[in-house]
Amino acid sequence: MSLGMRIKVLRKAAGKTQQVLAGDVGVSRIYIQALESNRRLPSMKLLHRLAKALDVDPGDLLQNLPQGKASRFQIEELFSREADVEVWYRSKKLSDRDLRLVGKLIDAALSEWQQEDDAEECQ
Repeated sequence: MSLGMRIKVLRKAAGKTQQVLAGDVGVSRIYIQALESNRRLPSMKLLHRLAKALDVDPGDLLQNLPQGKASRFQIEELFSREADVEVWYRSKKLSDRDLRLVGKLIDAALSEWQQEDDAEECQ
């Protein structure tokens, strides 16, 4: 089951409309609609707010997501886990410090994109 479908199923099970859930987590109804149709992916902060509003653990929202496509969550999991995984880029093994830097770069890019999206929604 996709993340969007899981959000939709849990929202309906909680007896909430898209508008109510949007209000609970501080986004627009259109944004919830985009999440449920898998046109957008939530930030980790929003994922936690969604989980709280839906009365589930954040991990429950991500559990058993399709593995066919790479997704932001898989990247975040790679950076946050204490796993025996080596990450290589251009024949160089990335150190823990390198991985933290890459994580910060991704977070900065996503933050900038979110600000651009928020500015577009306000127009």
